[in-house]
Amino acid sequence: MNLKVVFTSILLLIVGAAVGVIPTYLIERRKERHELAIRWDGALYELCKDFSNTVREFVHLARRRGRVANEEQRVAELERNHAHLRGLAQQIRLLGSKDLQQAAREVEHHAWWVRAVLEGREDRLAGHDTDMPPEDRLRDALLRLYVAARVQLGVPEPEDVAPDDPIDPSSESVS
Repeated sequence: MNLKVVFTSILLLIVGAAVGVIPTYLIERRKERHELAIRWDGALYELCKDFSNTVREFVHLARRRGRVANEEQRVAELERNHAHLRGLAQQIRLLGSKDLQQAAREVEHHAWWVRAVLEGREDRLAGHDTDMPPEDRLRDALLRLYVAARVQLGVPEPEDVAPDDPIDPSSESVS
């Protein structure tokens, strides 16, 4: 028996196995990473959706000060909502990119200032780095949150978010 033929056959067998195994391994790894990304993307989307809804509800409750029949109930609901908002901001730290985490923290911070000013406290941030009122600062922070979330979720043109400008009542047409 010719040893050269045997070694050549074994070498070809090893090369053939490597040619089949390596691409399969790489494809499986890529598939696993993709499935993991999709799983976390869904969780991140739900978390960001809940966070932004909670912020909107928080501001709504804060604005209703003095306009509800049961003020104690409104304050209790506002406190629950605020605690939920803080908890969601912490959850974003688990799944969010650094930009998203920072944006969530800024939203949480400015939401508190919206509440403080609506409750009659002085806006100690006024004139600090901007002359914008707290609700405008919150609106800008929310825009940064949306962009950071869209970047991490891989949304095409993530910066293309419609502004959430306040409605100017003088420019509305009556129909």
